Amino acid sequence: MKFQRIITSIAALAAPMAVVAKSQDYARHIELSLLFYEAQRSGKLPEDNRIYWRHDSMLDAGADNGVDLTGGYYDAGDNVKFNFPAAAALTLLAWSGIDYADGYKEAGQWKYLLDAVRWGADYFMKCHTGKNELYVQVGKGTTDHAYWYPPEYASYDHPSFKLTASAPGTEVSADTASFLAATYLLFKDEDPSYAAKCLQHSKEIYDFADTYRGDYIGSVPDVSGFYSTWSGYNDEIAFGALWLYRATNDQGYLKKFEAIADAVYGAQDTKAYGTCTGPISWDDKRPGAYILAAILTGDENRLAKAYDYCDNVLTQPRTPGGLWYDSNLSKWASNRYASNAASMLAMLANYLPKGDARRTKYVDFVKSQTDYILGDNPAGVNYVVGAEANSPVAVHHRGASGTYDSQDVHARPVDYNIFTLWGALAGGPGKDDSYEDTRKNYEMNEVALDYNAAFQMNLAFLVKEGFNKPDPDSVKVHDRSFPKKADTPDITVEVDGDKINIATGSNMMCSSWCIEFTTDFEIDIVHHSIMHQTGPNYIICNQRETNFLDGQGTPQTIQYQGKVQGKPNIEIENVVVMCDGWHAPQNAHKPTYRPENGRRYEIVNGGGIGNTIPLFQQSTCWPAFLCDGSAPINNSNNNNNHNNNNNNNNNNNNKNEDCFAIKLGYPCCNSNPVVYTDSDGEWGFNGSNWCGIGGSSNNNNNNNNNNNNNTQYPKCNSSCQVVYVDGDGDWGVENQQWCLIDKNKCNNSQCPGIKYGYPCCSHRNVYMEDNDGKWGIENDQWCSIPY
Repeated sequence: MKFQRIITSIAALAAPMAVVAKSQDYARHIELSLLFYEAQRSGKLPEDNRIYWRHDSMLDAGADNGVDLTGGYYDAGDNVKFNFPAAAALTLLAWSGIDYADGYKEAGQWKYLLDAVRWGADYFMKCHTGKNELYVQVGKGTTDHAYWYPPEYASYDHPSFKLTASAPGTEVSADTASFLAATYLLFKDEDPSYAAKCLQHSKEIYDFADTYRGDYIGSVPDVSGFYSTWSGYNDEIAFGALWLYRATNDQGYLKKFEAIADAVYGAQDTKAYGTCTGPISWDDKRPGAYILAAILTGDENRLAKAYDYCDNVLTQPRTPGGLWYDSNLSKWASNRYASNAASMLAMLANYLPKGDARRTKYVDFVKSQTDYILGDNPAGVNYVVGAEANSPVAVHHRGASGTYDSQDVHARPVDYNIFTLWGALAGGPGKDDSYEDTRKNYEMNEVALDYNAAFQMNLAFLVKEGFNKPDPDSVKVHDRSFPKKADTPDITVEVDGDKINIATGSNMMCSSWCIEFTTDFEIDIVHHSIMHQTGPNYIICNQRETNFLDGQGTPQTIQYQGKVQGKPNIEIENVVVMCDGWHAPQNAHKPTYRPENGRRYEIVNGGGIGNTIPLFQQSTCWPAFLCDGSAPINNSNNNNNHNNNNNNNNNNNNKNEDCFAIKLGYPCCNSNPVVYTDSDGEWGFNGSNWCGIGGSSNNNNNNNNNNNNNTQYPKCNSSCQVVYVDGDGDWGVENQQWCLIDKNKCNNSQCPGIKYGYPCCSHRNVYMEDNDGKWGIENDQWCSIPY
């Protein structure tokens, strides 16, 4: 049964039903989106960095000009700090916090929003090095895009570019002023002195932008091909004036906006403010100005302009599955532009009274676009990385990839990312709703600061509006969910003649690796690897990150030759393998050895499970403070906040001293559902913490516990969709609870819809019939009627 047939058939039903999104847990997706911004951070990372695979980077930013430009955010999947799109994106984040504060607080993400905005504001104020001097870019796009290096190991130059009175850039300057004015409004009650600092910088930067007008690209030619402006700079001047008017109530700023918005322009005037029917974007701020002017002034003409814009958005084309699609823009990151268009309707709706007919239409549109992105789409994909098991795994991102891209002719990378870029919004589908999860298709799989900004705005709006529905564990707990469960240490090292084979199992992946050992044997040359340190205390590392350790037991081989010819007879001792912490670049650059970024394991008796000993403090998940409370994190009363580390809830479950997990450093939770099984036993979640299920690790005891536990779970009433399998049978989820699937009722030959992912009906009321069988409806979902 095909999705298109279902959609077509809905119209024919006597009682049509709305298609329900796979996830409507908007609060959880806010958390994930903010994690994406943390993954984009540049500079010295804080102690509470939640992205375990990110480390300090670009600590010499601005050194070429004798200024400190550390911090801020990398733009996308590259290692350049483009201030123009960054300022535009962060303005939207700050705006969402100003008007949707209740949504963030209800989601338990208020602190993290403030952190995200402040991280950006700190950097932008560093960039303002003089009254008429503003740095607007660090890194050269043309150079950076020629390499595929994670930011921690980028060894090429990253020059800084500035604007001055003689080399202006009005677009990016005015946008920076907008962001800092919005930051002032966000922080004026939270941190008044910090807010005042932001406002002072905003005023000075806006004055610079307004006084010395000129196109950004003329002063920073490198931005051509990346962020060339097409709408001129009047939209940024107008938008910035409105933000400063909102921050100061100074009528002078309102007059500056009116001078641009109400001016009469010639037909050939390239700087004309004009009328915009497209979405707000890093390039075009007019939609934001329409809405903000209406909100701030209440003027009938401004409100009419805002209504006209929003009503026009509703009339524009959509994909067959319902995603808003701009024929001029949406080919590159359709999810971004649909979210951008919806965000301005949400903001206007936020100021309209409940029951207003327009408000209802606007809210419905915002919800439909967000739900499409979260899985209510023909591809059946949740486009937020790490949100669900079906979310993209191959977004175009250097740091997350953990491997070389195909542009390196010597590389043979896998087309999935070794690290999970939690919360990143993948570009999105084509105009026919088709989607390909591959790093090579950057139009569908690029990620960027501005992709998430309006999307996150809409999530906060929907939470504020009361639409949030928490996801069950069966949706949000999977191999790439946040936080990452610490790897099971499983590394094997084998000497085989003139070869040393290294492999990892238990899904333990290492994007790069080094082996350390001592030997009296004198190694002269190594092949397919790099000798970082000679003997007798050798350190040998992988030559390319294409031969990463895949966690599936695939061996990577070091072939060596001794200084003395003859049959190799090497014996190695004190063997340690470092996972990550090493980067072997293309031949033009030197390798980088950074053990502080890696994890080192002692290998005993050839290694494997139990003989791979971490040489660091092992923890339940990475980073440790998310699970063990070793560092201050945000606590919230919201039950959906993964980072709510309330250990008091675990007290009753931790008292079984015979629990196998205690010996491994994990708490015990005897009554929780099983979500993962390995050689140690069964694992569940208590809050955000992994915990071991059952008493003794003795197999007989485990089997007894499993048999007893079966009686705690009912059989599934109607669901036949298998979400987990263990020795006890096939498991499904109904009413957010685990249930055992009745195999007799759900036999594929009796219920043909199972192979398409649909449950069996518990009734035989036929709503439609096609080549795949008879179909009914249960719990607002299609179900397959058994033969």
